[in-house]
Amino acid sequence: MIHFENVNKTYGKNVKAVRNLNLHIDRGEFVFVMGDSGSGKSTLIRLLLKEIDPTSGTITVDGDNISKIKRRKVPYYRRKFGVVFQDFRLLKDRNVYENVAFAQRVLGVSRSKIKQDVPRLLARVGLSAKYKALPNQLSGGEQQRVAIARALINHPDILLCDEPTGNLDANNAKEVMTLLDEINKEGTTVVVVTHSHEIVEQMGKRVIIMNRGDMIDDGIKNHAESDWFDDGQEGGDEA
Repeated sequence: MIHFENVNKTYGKNVKAVRNLNLHIDRGEFVFVMGDSGSGKSTLIRLLLKEIDPTSGTITVDGDNISKIKRRKVPYYRRKFGVVFQDFRLLKDRNVYENVAFAQRVLGVSRSKIKQDVPRLLARVGLSAKYKALPNQLSGGEQQRVAIARALINHPDILLCDEPTGNLDANNAKEVMTLLDEINKEGTTVVVVTHSHEIVEQMGKRVIIMNRGDMIDDGIKNHAESDWFDDGQEGGDEA
């Protein structure tokens, strides 16, 4: 589904953010991307979203060479993705319902469809009772679940999560990671950028490690012994 072939990205004359990256992610995979600051993680996400173009190489998503997508078609291409950020990026003056509905309103979705879809997604993330609450009335974990609902409302094929537990305590991080795992099991491809070694170890998913623009490891981490998923409600830990 996602294929990087000999991809390089250089900023300026000699800042090599990504070097000769060859990477394939299948439809329905759950993949972690790890690495220190400056390793190329954020550049990889920006390349996928076509916020920037590679200096050389080919990126193919769902069979399309994205370098060939015309600028006016980029917003349509980006509908393949839902994006979740560390800092939630909710509209502070709008309640939970309106924050999720906003993602459909900008696409011109009918009011009746919005009224059908938003309650379904809020139930999916466990926030039906808080649909009238403003972001500042929610915990960090609740705000991130609103952000996940907003990212999913338009049925993306791929969910990109940039440090989704970075601002959360351990319990809220577990809830968010369990939710992402469930979403993946329903068929959505999930790519998570994280610094949390504990989350990676406990989840037992494929892990790509970046260092100074190079992919230095690509494999599966072993499940550690823990009660991570024992009650079906928790998974993960804070970075």
